[in-house]
Amino acid sequence: MKDILKLGLTLMIYAAVAGLLLGFIYTKTKPKIDEQAKMEKEQAIKEVMPAGAAVIVEDTLSDGMIISVGYSDETKTKPVGYAAMAYGVGFSSTIKTMVGLTTDFKVNAIKVISQSETPGLGTHTQDEWFKLQFANKTVDELLVDKDGGTIKAITGATISTRAVTNSIKELILKLKSIENELPHYDAQAVADSSI
Repeated sequence: MKDILKLGLTLMIYAAVAGLLLGFIYTKTKPKIDEQAKMEKEQAIKEVMPAGAAVIVEDTLSDGMIISVGYSDETKTKPVGYAAMAYGVGFSSTIKTMVGLTTDFKVNAIKVISQSETPGLGTHTQDEWFKLQFANKTVDELLVDKDGGTIKAITGATISTRAVTNSIKELILKLKSIENELPHYDAQAVADSSI
């Protein structure tokens, strides 16, 4: 009985020390990890944002969704596009995709930020050929080829392909439903005001 108590006490001490060490390491590394994630997100936004975005401003919409708006001017009166995160449930993970859109809701570019799909299959969602398929697509064109669309499915990873495609489509539909909250550049209105 004494041996069991001694063993239990020893294990408890080891577990407590290990827990304290892990907690200490976590508190020391978390700010660096958060900073790295923030830098990766900012880089992804720049990569997917339509050309001509001189100023990018992050905004939170009424439903809590975070969207980045790219403006062509310092006065922030001429938006050129938007960037927001799309989330799709893949085969073995939630695939997070940064999506860049023009002001008329065409896909400018995408970048898969995070995924834990099957290596050699679903991980191809990060390949250049896959990402390029989405350029200039409207919401109606976002459909996988196996469902009658033009987005070529990754061989052996149709679920991952659908997850990315459908999440982008859902994002666009959501933004279109709250279009009145988004800043828009109306070239005709600007031309009329300068007359």
